[in-house]
Amino acid sequence: MNFDVIVAGGGVIGASCAYHLSRRRDLRVALVDYKRPGNASRASAGGLWAIGESVGLGCGVIFFRKLRAGLHAASDQSRLVSADAPHILPKSFFDFALASNARYPALYRELKDEHGMDFKFERTGLKYVIYDDEDRRYAEHIHASIPHLSDEVCWLDQVALRTEEPFINPEAQGALEFLCDHQVNPFRLTDAYTEGARRQGATVLYHTDVVDVLKVGSRVTGIRTASGKTLSCNVLINAAGAWASDLSVMATGVPIPVKPVKGQIVLSERLPRVIRGCLSTSDCYIAQKDNGEVLIGSTTEDKGYDVSTTYPEIAGLVQGALRCLPGLSDLHVKRTWSGLRPGTPDELPILGRADGVDGYLHACGHFRTGILTSAITGEIIDALVHDEMPPVDIDAFAASRFA
Repeated sequence: MNFDVIVAGGGVIGASCAYHLSRRRDLRVALVDYKRPGNASRASAGGLWAIGESVGLGCGVIFFRKLRAGLHAASDQSRLVSADAPHILPKSFFDFALASNARYPALYRELKDEHGMDFKFERTGLKYVIYDDEDRRYAEHIHASIPHLSDEVCWLDQVALRTEEPFINPEAQGALEFLCDHQVNPFRLTDAYTEGARRQGATVLYHTDVVDVLKVGSRVTGIRTASGKTLSCNVLINAAGAWASDLSVMATGVPIPVKPVKGQIVLSERLPRVIRGCLSTSDCYIAQKDNGEVLIGSTTEDKGYDVSTTYPEIAGLVQGALRCLPGLSDLHVKRTWSGLRPGTPDELPILGRADGVDGYLHACGHFRTGILTSAITGEIIDALVHDEMPPVDIDAFAASRFA
């Protein structure tokens, strides 16, 4: 089978690449996917937290609470990814994340109207709940670091927070709210990209494991699958998530520093509306979906490809949620699971061409922001394949920064 472009990896990043590449209908595009335990796109909260994630909330601030509690002893070090988290990411990532976030309203209408796919885009905002002076100091640090985004950030005192979120713990002192940080359904978003790509003429090949990358000289010419099939292409996109380094070795002979970072999640039964927006605390984050389910996440664990769920971590998330919303004490847990985020040492993605190899592009290493940044990543890859200028500067995301 012959294609112009093969996208390896059917998670949200790969699916977005296939969707955007097939939009012009001028290329033969194939999306190949092999489901492995721990697929990150289906273990996500679905947060479009452009500012929140860029300033170290989400999983980062949970990590901060653990450090404060003294859990950085040797016995616990293996669970944690970096000793300086949380931290505010560089301007290049802010620009990247905010540009992607801004595309979601139009993307939502496009996929829904043209392809009948509703990924449940909800304007919720994100509130960082402040319990104590330490939380407040961190919130003040965040606020002082992003003066250019003052229109998208507001302070809520205790009364305003209780008005906005009447079920929140009355001991909470207030919150820092990010007005442009919303949410989607991550399952539906990945499916929407995939179905949109298929309707635009892309070939979707499930159960297709890439075992070799074929080259002539320095140019990629195709892939070989575990079933022995050869698929030819002019360009190969590495969107293999937590397994991206394996594909990089096949294509370039050089690994890239992408490794799995486990996150465990709790999902409740359907409940009446208990929160109006998404919440981040120093213990957990909480998001209620449009069907009433409450999602509680997430741990940050360096455990390789282990996708087991463990009682201490799940219990910690539940206790954090109860601290924030005491009324959840009678909730029934529907299920728990874990996913493997594709982490990099600096928490930035790896995008663009690889030195010394033609016909190969990276689209990987998005860590915990793959859902958020999938929209702009698809546009970037489409531009690069067509030898056009990407919509945002991607120099900071080149693989060569790790050389």
